Formats: sequence, structure tokens, C-alpha cells
Amino acid sequence: MILMAFMACNLAAVAQKGMHIDALFEGKVIPMERMVETRVRGRSLSKYGLTYFRSLRFEPSKKEREQVVRLVEQDIEGVPQTDYQRITRKRSDLIYLQLQPVGGNHRMLCYKYMDEILLIIYLEGPKASLETLKNITN
Repeated sequence: MILMAFMACNLAAVAQKGMHIDALFEGKVIPMERMVETRVRGRSLSKYGLTYFRSLRFEPSKKEREQVVRLVEQDIEGVPQTDYQRITRKRSDLIYLQLQPVGGNHRMLCYKYMDEILLIIYLEGPKASLETLKNITN
């Protein structure tokens, strides 16, 4: 049982590895104490075709927000324009990003800044899509 728990934690830790935004998920940009983190894995996600969901929500300073945007933009580099969508409004910014699949799992990232709150969502699964991500974030 302990081994299974260790393996689940280990899998969660490698989910967004290799991405620039991983620095945020590791607490290198914003201290973890200032963020609300949600991680979900298992049956509750299977009806959406997902195997893993992770989000961070926090209130960034202007400098921190710019740093997070730079990380997301670095992850966008080299991604075909059809695999991401950017929506900029007067008081909000939204970026949907479809990343390269890993191990048969599609991977998605969402950056949402609204009302001074920043939300980053990472999800993956065999049926994950930009539509899935949009439905979850609305």
C-alpha cells in the first residue's frame, strides 16, 4: 500500500515535467504557501477521458504574473498555431494550449487571469482535448 502511494505521488510529480511552467508547479516562482493547489487522479476523472488534473490558483503581483506569462509563452514556442488559443479582453487573459502527447496521453494547459486571480490548469488523459479544457474552465 505504501509503495502504491509512493508511485502515485511519483507519477504526479512527473506529469508536467519538461515544460517551462513546471517551475511554477514546483514553487520556484510563487511560494507554495501562497497558492491553492488541487490534484485529482482516478475514477472521478475517467468520465471526462482524463487521468490527471492539477491546478494552481493565486493572486500574483504584476512581476509574478509577467513571469508566469513568460513561462507559458516559452511552452507555446514551437507549438502549431492550431494547438493553442489566446483570448485577451480588457480585464482578463486566457490561453488554452495543447501539448505534445506523452505515453498515449494528450496534455493540456490553461492560463486564466481574471479579477486579479491567476489560475493555471494542467490536465492529461487519452481523450483530453482543448474542448475538455474549455468546458472545465468555464
